[in-house]
Amino acid sequence: MSDTIERHIALLGLVPVLPRKRSAPELHAALVAQGFDVHLRSTERDLHKLSRFGLVEDGGRPAGWSWSTGHRMPGFPPMSPDNALMLELVRRHLATILPPGILKQMQRPFEEARHTLEFLGDSPPGRWSESVAVLPDGPPLAPPEVAAGVLEAVGEALLRGRQLEAGYRALGKSRGRTFRFHPLGLVHRDGVFYLVATVDDYVDIRNFALQRMRDAIVLEQPAKRPAGFDLATYLHEKHAFQWPHGETVRLELKVDAWLATHLGERRLADDQSITPLRADAGRSRVTATVNATEQLYWWLRSLGTSVEVVKPVRLRKRMAEEVRALAEIYG
Repeated sequence: MSDTIERHIALLGLVPVLPRKRSAPELHAALVAQGFDVHLRSTERDLHKLSRFGLVEDGGRPAGWSWSTGHRMPGFPPMSPDNALMLELVRRHLATILPPGILKQMQRPFEEARHTLEFLGDSPPGRWSESVAVLPDGPPLAPPEVAAGVLEAVGEALLRGRQLEAGYRALGKSRGRTFRFHPLGLVHRDGVFYLVATVDDYVDIRNFALQRMRDAIVLEQPAKRPAGFDLATYLHEKHAFQWPHGETVRLELKVDAWLATHLGERRLADDQSITPLRADAGRSRVTATVNATEQLYWWLRSLGTSVEVVKPVRLRKRMAEEVRALAEIYG
């Protein structure tokens, strides 16, 4: 490292953050005290050169120098741009699913990542985090409020493999009960946290919404784990968060042109086929093997007149009954 770079690094570290300030003569004296052979005039030139990183002067006599609000020099050894970008995206999009204890420990690296990207300014890594966005599929519903301490206790119990005692009020019930939970996993879906667990001495695995939980306490007893349990298998092969659980059907639809194009880009299944309907200009027939879940039904309802369910007949009848009920509501 050259003497000039070392001097610049030392100078940046000597400048205080607003509202504090140090004059060029004070900063020059501090550099000399650190063993740098530098003239006052060179220090003044250095300060003006480094002002592009967020240094500001107050215009006084002598001028006082500070880091502007929201800026400071990255730590040393400095975080690489790639790591800073990765941590900033983790903070923005994945922080909600980190265990609370780990999230607390990550606050300093997250802060360092933000300062590093600010320091990089208009460089490609500095621009990237402001050039990408993640949007929800539907309206931006506010997440339900989780009682204080519940998420932290659930995270700790899951991380340590301990039992959890908490009050839980099931949906539709006016009163709650106290249970001993054996945590198996934590799932975040559409803004809602679910604890995957068994309860008391029962062996059936269930999902519990954290907003319905109160007064959670981590116990010292080890949590019981069903033999062979795997969260990925539970979610993707057993369709644990789909209702009902994974009845396979052959779906046949008639769809408008825009929806045919959309499904051509985002397929319903690997065996999906799309065939234009000659007798119905502008529409297409879509077939695919899918799971007959409530999510499928809600998605079909949301498409309105852009889709007609042909098969299975049971689903078509359900859609027809829904349409008749809606017609009565809207008169």
